[in-house]
Amino acid sequence: MPPTLWQPPAEVRGWKLAGPPQHVTRDSVFDYMDGAGELYLAYAFNGLDAWTFTRPGEGPILLEVYDMSRPQGAFGVLSQDLDGPDAGVGDRSVYAAGLLRYCRGRYFVRVLAEVETKDSKEAVMQLAAGFAKTVTGRAALPPLVARLPKHGLKPQTVHYFHRKVCLDYLYYLATENILGLDEKTDAVMADYVVEGGKARLLVVEYPSDALALSAWKQFHRKYLEQAPPAPDALASKQLEDGHWVSVQVAKGKLFIALEANGEQAAEKVLRGALESMNRGE
Repeated sequence: MPPTLWQPPAEVRGWKLAGPPQHVTRDSVFDYMDGAGELYLAYAFNGLDAWTFTRPGEGPILLEVYDMSRPQGAFGVLSQDLDGPDAGVGDRSVYAAGLLRYCRGRYFVRVLAEVETKDSKEAVMQLAAGFAKTVTGRAALPPLVARLPKHGLKPQTVHYFHRKVCLDYLYYLATENILGLDEKTDAVMADYVVEGGKARLLVVEYPSDALALSAWKQFHRKYLEQAPPAPDALASKQLEDGHWVSVQVAKGKLFIALEANGEQAAEKVLRGALESMNRGE
């Protein structure tokens, strides 16, 4: 990330810039944030700048600007936690308890007030809006996310990712990478409430039909512990914990409904995803 990308104001609502930014690279990210660096690297993290603002008698405010290489990566990092109201900043944003997070173009931004007060919240908003204005053009959602079925979707549960480490943060499926996730796969996970129950939807798009079919077979054998059916068949199974799972592969995509509280809910969510994702292809 170029050091001259943006120069924040010297002061905002009494909080003064404490000094030059701390530059963090891919090589130094673990020194800056310990284990969390692995998550950012999974989204093609390119570097970040961090500034601290201080005000006598008040907690500091930290401003971090992450260069995630592509808008999809910036949205992906934000989507790891969408719990909170939209702050109206950038392309998409979330604010809760003094922490504002948003994506704007290829950048992911965090602004954190150590102590939330009326003044510190307004300062956080001003700092966030200041950087957002420097990045022109609104980034579109990743296509896989945009094509999620809307009926029954819980928007704050949408997560977009590529690699297994990201899935593990959201839902532990297996120790082994049974779905063959890597930097060339696109994946989205979201919760649905439909007539008859609820389920968690996982869709993975692969570079080829062959890779999708291989992952589908692995899921049947190692997670469902059964032989795969015909490739065009929708298969459902009730697990020992009582939840239902449905799975199907189609057009280079693997569709899985997890944690369903009934077979009807699992299959309804899965069929809705199949129809929505493959519409027009």
